[in-house]
Order: sequence, then structure tokens, then C-alpha cells
Amino acid sequence: MESNADGARAGKAVPAGANRWTMRDVMTFVIFNIVIIMVTMIVKMAEDAVLSPQNTFFVGSWLFPLVSTPFYLVMADRIGKRGVLSGSILLFGILYTFMGGVYCAPVAVVGAVVGELAMWGRGAYRNIVRAAAGFFVYWATFACYGIVPYLLFRDAYMEQLGAYYSASDVAAMVAQYTELPWILLMLALFAAGTALGAVVGAKFLKKHVRKAKIA
Repeated sequence: MESNADGARAGKAVPAGANRWTMRDVMTFVIFNIVIIMVTMIVKMAEDAVLSPQNTFFVGSWLFPLVSTPFYLVMADRIGKRGVLSGSILLFGILYTFMGGVYCAPVAVVGAVVGELAMWGRGAYRNIVRAAAGFFVYWATFACYGIVPYLLFRDAYMEQLGAYYSASDVAAMVAQYTELPWILLMLALFAAGTALGAVVGAKFLKKHVRKAKIA
């Protein structure tokens, strides 16, 4: 019997309840998001250990999505239902909120809405290009976590950073998160990292996951 996943990939109609999450979907969502967050945090700690704050901008912006996109694509393909992207954005936003960035919560809500609208339509989560494009919204939201504090409480935030970083580092960070050319470069790096990660993830999906009928 053809599964809902196979029907969605073939563009056929699926039952009305096909978008209802199962316990397996929830477990897949939780496990893969933990992996994505842990991988990102490990890369972030390694990056901070070897690079100055003003130079992490040029590495993390493409490296974070590169290492996490393959995991996201597998998760999206295995679940294949509405809410995967918005839930992932909200989960990451909640984490950053509890880490002290209260402003991250409303940013995450906006990102979740935009992300889910971008994924509207049948079979979107099992379309690798669309899934990768949606995951870029995840990282664009992440970029906003760095931009918003400079916009809302710049002086207080700069004073806080000054207690940990040199004046040159703080000046560079302010420019990178407030000046349009730098912001556009950051988004372009996020897009490049997501695209490259999608290439890796697509090969793994086609060669292993779908071939083994895991998804």
C-alpha cells in the first residue's frame, strides 16, 4: 500500500488527516532539533575558541547552516507535515530567550510565521529545494537575534559587550549588525551555507534515507 509520504512525493491527493502529527513525528522532531542545536553550539564554541568576535561573522554565517542543513532536510523529509519549520524556529528562539535574549521570542514568532507561509502547499517539506529555502528563513531569523539588540538598545548592549571584548571588536560587531552592506553579506553567507548543506543533505537523502525507505 502506498504511504502518505509516497503519495505526497508523487503529487497525489493524501487523506485529510495526513497532516496530523504522530508520536513518531514528534520524537523525530525533538531528536533532530536537539542534534541541530547541539551541532550548532559545538561549532559556535569551537569558532569562539579560535577566532576573534569580529572574525566569527565571516565563518559562522556559512558554517552553521552548512553543518545543520543535512539534518534538517532528513527531518523535514521524514515528517513531511506542516509545522516542521515553524516549530524548529520557535524551539531555537525559546532557547535563546532562556539564555537571556528576551527579545528573541517575538523575533522567533515572526520568523515562524514567515517560514511556515514560505512552506505552504502540499509536499513542500519533501521538496529539497523548497525545504532548503525554508531553512534559510530559520537562519535569517537567527541573524535577527544579533541585529535586534543593536536596534532596540544599542548603547546598553555596547556597554555590556565592552565588558568582555576590546573596543575594536565591539566597533566591528556594531558595524556588522547595523550597516546594510554587512547585513546583506551575512544573509548571503547564510544562503550559501544552506545551499551547500542542501547539496550534501540531498545526496544523503537520495542515497540512504529514501532508498532504505526510512522516511
